[in-house]
Amino acid sequence: MSGDNNIITNQSSFSDFEKIKHTDGDGEFWYGRELMDALGYTNWRNFFAVIEKARKSSENSGASATEHFHNIVTTDNIDDYRLSRYACYIIAQNGDAVRKPKIAEAQAYFAIQTRRQELSDQELKDETRLERRKEFSESDRRLSENIMEVGVSAKGMINIKESGNRTFFGGKSSKEMRGRLGTGTKPWADKASNVVLAGKTFANELTSASIEYKGAGVGGAPKIKEINDENNQAVRDIIRKQQGLFPEDFPPSEDTKKIERRIAKNNKNLLEQ
Repeated sequence: MSGDNNIITNQSSFSDFEKIKHTDGDGEFWYGRELMDALGYTNWRNFFAVIEKARKSSENSGASATEHFHNIVTTDNIDDYRLSRYACYIIAQNGDAVRKPKIAEAQAYFAIQTRRQELSDQELKDETRLERRKEFSESDRRLSENIMEVGVSAKGMINIKESGNRTFFGGKSSKEMRGRLGTGTKPWADKASNVVLAGKTFANELTSASIEYKGAGVGGAPKIKEINDENNQAVRDIIRKQQGLFPEDFPPSEDTKKIERRIAKNNKNLLEQ
């Protein structure tokens, strides 16, 4: 990221491409004729040939040309193109950087913007995963507290929760799920998929709600265990119906501890810039 910032600082002309950037409900885009001017082309026919070359290159790489290169007619009845960031990058790659100095700048600009978008998408994905993990931890803690508040011992609470886990995971214990997901001695939740985390959170919340609403009259440890097992079975069935997999069959996701370390490293790099 620091390298990207240095490039932008040293290349003030990058603002030429920022100035002609448009946004709407579908995201960022550039008009072909405006990009033509920014790249130093003066003839639409010549630039159209570059666009066509880029469009074919895009198709050959497996990308959707219609998604990135959208031919339009302006209100002045002039042919033009609505271009995605990717389309602009491919156009710059197919331009003549020797004869058109702006081409090299465009290559750097759109490459950097694409990389930044990738980082932004990854950050959003990381934040969502950490949020699912946090929600599960909080629901698990709340369930433990609610169970013990109605007089169940610590050992009884552990037994109730483990029984719920076995029900949720089709008979597999927490230890077996740690082995299945490859977390070692760390919690299975660190590598559980978002769907599994959300499902287990929901089951926990259902049981907590039953205890909170019914209080001490819920029936003691045996009744709480029964309620918790029923809730975990119900959520298990929903996941199987909606996703086509049982909770124990979802492949492991990225370790949330690893994500936390990556975010901490990225934040440190930003502070050092």
